[in-house]
Amino acid sequence: MLCKQKFSTITMADFNPFFEDEVGGIEDSIVAAVEEEKPRPTSKSEDSPKTVGPKEELSYDSIAVKLLKDNLWLSALELHTELTENGRQLPRLRDYFSNPGNFEKQSTDARGGSPQVGNLYRTSSETTFDSLDLARYSDDGNNQVDERLTVLEFELRKARETIKSLRANLTEAAESDIPSPVHSNTDMEGAVAEEATKPLERRAVNFLVNEYLMNNSYKLTSITFADENEDQDFDDWDDVGLNTPHPPDLLHLYRDFSRHVIVKPETKDVGCGEDTIDEEDEEEEQPEAVEADLNMSIEQQRQHYEAEMENLERQVFQLRGEKAELGMVVEKMEREIQSLRAPKQSTPMVSPITSPMKDPALHPDHRGERREPIGQEMTQDTPPSSTSSNQVEALRDIQPEEDGREEEGDEVDGVDDIDGVVNGDVRGGEGQEEFREVEGQTEEKMVDGYLTRRKNVSEAFQRALLGTIVHPVETTETRLLEEVSHIASSGQEVVEMLARCLPHIIPNVLLAKREELVPLILCTASSHPEARERDQLLNLLFNLIKKPDEDQRQIILSGCVAFAKHVGPTKAESELLPQCWEQITHKYPERRLLVAESCGALSPYLPKEICSSLVLSMLQQMLEDRAEEIRGSAVKSLGLVFSLIDDTDKYNQGLDLLLKALGDSSDSVVNATQQVFLSAFAGWAQDLDRLETNLISTVLKRLEVTAIDLQRPKPDLLQGERLIEHYAHTLQCLVPALYANILKTGPFKEQMQNGVEEDNEEVEIEVTRFPKPLCALHNLTVIMGDKRRLLKLMKAFDAFTIQEGETESWPSYNWLTNDYIPRLLEVVGRLDASHTNCVRALTKLFVHICKTFGPAFTDTKVTPKFQAVLNVPKEQYHTLVRSGQSAIAKATLPVFLCGVLGSHYREDDRHQISHYLQEAIVILGQCQAPQDSIHLAFNDLHANPTYHELLLAALWSCVVHTSSSVRIVTARLFELLAKGINESLVSSRVVPALITLSGDSDVSVRVATIPAFGTILENTNQKETLDRVYTQFQTFLDDTNYTQEHALMVQVIHTLGKIGPNSEPKFRDEFILPRLAAMAYTNSHSTNDANRAEVAMALFEAYSAISCCFLSVDLIRDAMLPGLRCLRKDMETVLPEHEGVVSSMIKDFESKIQGKERFLGTSEINRTHSEDTSTRSSDPFYQPYMVSVNPNDSKASAGNKTAPARTMMGGIWGKWGK
Repeated sequence: MLCKQKFSTITMADFNPFFEDEVGGIEDSIVAAVEEEKPRPTSKSEDSPKTVGPKEELSYDSIAVKLLKDNLWLSALELHTELTENGRQLPRLRDYFSNPGNFEKQSTDARGGSPQVGNLYRTSSETTFDSLDLARYSDDGNNQVDERLTVLEFELRKARETIKSLRANLTEAAESDIPSPVHSNTDMEGAVAEEATKPLERRAVNFLVNEYLMNNSYKLTSITFADENEDQDFDDWDDVGLNTPHPPDLLHLYRDFSRHVIVKPETKDVGCGEDTIDEEDEEEEQPEAVEADLNMSIEQQRQHYEAEMENLERQVFQLRGEKAELGMVVEKMEREIQSLRAPKQSTPMVSPITSPMKDPALHPDHRGERREPIGQEMTQDTPPSSTSSNQVEALRDIQPEEDGREEEGDEVDGVDDIDGVVNGDVRGGEGQEEFREVEGQTEEKMVDGYLTRRKNVSEAFQRALLGTIVHPVETTETRLLEEVSHIASSGQEVVEMLARCLPHIIPNVLLAKREELVPLILCTASSHPEARERDQLLNLLFNLIKKPDEDQRQIILSGCVAFAKHVGPTKAESELLPQCWEQITHKYPERRLLVAESCGALSPYLPKEICSSLVLSMLQQMLEDRAEEIRGSAVKSLGLVFSLIDDTDKYNQGLDLLLKALGDSSDSVVNATQQVFLSAFAGWAQDLDRLETNLISTVLKRLEVTAIDLQRPKPDLLQGERLIEHYAHTLQCLVPALYANILKTGPFKEQMQNGVEEDNEEVEIEVTRFPKPLCALHNLTVIMGDKRRLLKLMKAFDAFTIQEGETESWPSYNWLTNDYIPRLLEVVGRLDASHTNCVRALTKLFVHICKTFGPAFTDTKVTPKFQAVLNVPKEQYHTLVRSGQSAIAKATLPVFLCGVLGSHYREDDRHQISHYLQEAIVILGQCQAPQDSIHLAFNDLHANPTYHELLLAALWSCVVHTSSSVRIVTARLFELLAKGINESLVSSRVVPALITLSGDSDVSVRVATIPAFGTILENTNQKETLDRVYTQFQTFLDDTNYTQEHALMVQVIHTLGKIGPNSEPKFRDEFILPRLAAMAYTNSHSTNDANRAEVAMALFEAYSAISCCFLSVDLIRDAMLPGLRCLRKDMETVLPEHEGVVSSMIKDFESKIQGKERFLGTSEINRTHSEDTSTRSSDPFYQPYMVSVNPNDSKASAGNKTAPARTMMGGIWGKWGK
């Protein structure tokens, strides 16, 4: 029927029922087919579709009839399911699908029917449906509808899965659309080439291209390619198409292109007449016919190739037989030649020897079939026999039909060898050489691959004999055997051999010696032609050592740099950087450290665009590493990278990274940042004219904010002081760059030109001219690049500063003098001198500024600014100084004295230091202000021996000052000078001044001298000086004018307790401990509870310090325990919280005494036992066990030793008891 045919054509050819997106198209085709069927008479049977007019509505029952009639069961099942879900179930579909017999009948018809009908095999889900259906009819007939719906839902899901699977198969057939060779024409290739690329083809080609890029180490290109094809997953081939086979890689397709094309002569033989099928018939041709044609063509090709293979096998068998015959002929010819040559013993002119490279018996490609080498030698006076010539000619006539076969290569080589032997030379392939032997020497020639064997020894015997020594290695690994059997004859083969062998050699080398392989790996990688092998070798290089140490990393880095120089920027980027990227998250910090160092070392040999993008991002990531050594190395590499970057857009990013690195928690990272990264970034900022206005100003602003925060109530002192030290040191590191920039931008062109004409001799810069640089990057000679130019610029700058020339055209200089120095001075004025570390950090900063910019700049631009702040009018002394608002009481004084005046060591500066010191002592003493500033200045100046005389002179001028407050300050400053200076100065200058002050009428002055005397006892070894100090202490304790002074006694106790552990043992045992015991006894009888508590606390601290010393038992019994018992009595009364500690000390000392007494008792028993056994001394048996005991060492004698001490203590107790 026409309707049926057209409907079938539309359904099977144009619409695929297994495509979910074409269900609507199927329904449209059904409607069109039914409308076209309108003029034809229809059957009145119930099973046939009803005739509908063009305006009549199409019924579901007619659609169901059409679907069932054309065996579109799945579409009918979907229609039945949807109608059932909507409550409009068709009886026809319900009865049809509820009868399993319909499916059994259809399956039978499908097996025996025509192949043109779409036969569908029954699925497992349908079988399950049938079984459930039968069970339903046999068991229960009530809930038929609900159970059927459940089963149909399951059936629908299974059908959809089947549709998906079949759709994948049809996708491949539809996308491929390979025509049959029967219907192909000569223009087929052109039509395919002109056809538009299909989605499946495009996705497959994209996948193969990406795979090629990844396999050949074009990783960056692969990443870009993947980004441009975001809709495709390149990690999963199934994303290309379901059930689509993976084709070979692009390189394999290119090499084997001819094998993938149907040979035209073969297609010409498969023809059965003209192709009379027109286009309409071809369009209506069923896929089964196309598949049958394809199968027929493939079968014919297979038969053809099998016949050709059999023909080739016969040829191989025939050639092998001819080869054996030729071998026998050659052996016979050799025997004849030897027989003809033996009587005459002539020496041959040429001895051709087949090169081992051309010997298939030794070549790895012919290992399975050992070739029989052929060789001949003709003597000079023996012509070849006619038989031999004819045989050789016959051998030449035997040529294989195709030279490209592996089976025939041996025969061709053999004929060439024979030809060369007969004509007296070797005409082998490339790589063979001629070896000529000197006349008279013994001849050696190769026969069958061996040296000449005896005539009666067969070849098989010779091989078996040689096999007893050289036999195949019994292992599955034949790689090494192949390598040693094939000797490289060119440099390229050596490189390839190394690339194959190094991966097997490296694991067997000791870790401590693997760096010896670095040159081999690099040379092989740089010379190998294949990118994949180079990638593997470089991967070996980075994974050579599990945890490389410093030396090993330097060797690898040097190799990487050499490789980058050799291959150029492009290959260095594409081959070295991916290796670094793979190691960036390695679990071993040594490997990540290697990456951080590699990024910096390779950056000069990479394109600048890569340095500012990929390398910068890698280093930024490593700046977050948890290991501080990796962050430190990343910081150094960042410095190198930013010295190469030209992109000004990266400046802000670099500044953020710099500030982040400066705030790192590790001191090593901060030091690396200040020494390397900061210096390199300062060079870039200088080129961009942002050094002063941006980089230095940013750090200075943070310093100012931190100083302000430190003045607020309850600040975080530790954090604030640490930040101020940090920023001050950062500014100190920027001083050389600032000075260099000012020199470069100065108006010195005329002076420089005149200097070039005048100065021709070698110049040297004074060693003390600049401060010692922290690293090479802070060296001004390195920064400027030319020592002569630096010196000339320095002279020009000093001259300009002295003359105070015009500076309007010099913005850097104006910023330095009008902004930078005043802001630093303001920061110094905000700090209290009690922040010792902060003040010293700022002092070092000003030392670097003054020494770097020179004395002239210091005198004209720095010193006047400090003097203006320090010069306080006399009428404001009390108001400003006492309130702590004066610069003298702040950090300004020590920074000015030590950082500015103390930077150049000039005599004028020394006079100013002495003047300001005397003035500060007087002002602070009279105003009774905090003395931290003058103490800090004395301490810092005292560290330099050149200032000792200056400091002593300043103090001596204040010893006789009329104000007692000034004398008190002076006495306390002597304590600072008593240690660390020459003992002669202590004896001649310090002790006399202290003795003078100790006799002062003011008790406070005398009290202030006691700590200085104690410091002398701790740091001096001169006997005369010590005796004078001992006498002074005895005067303090024996003179009634002093004993009545409570403050003096407390200070004496504090000083004795402080110097007790460090003083001479004799002074401690005979003076300090007895005096402390006497004062403890006197204090226990005091009636003033306040004074009693203060003295008791001082005694407690003194005894606690001295209890750690080694004391004898007699001293503990006679001096320590009496004083502690008196102290415990005081503690029980006035300080009960410390009574337990004193009692514990007493128990400890008492236990020591008891232990000593038990030891002495044991010694007495041993002495008595020794006397009883003295009669046995003549017996040699007892002689080794006798103990020698000193009879004078007894308890009585021990008691006599303490008699002088007791006498002294009795005198002390007597004096203090009055």
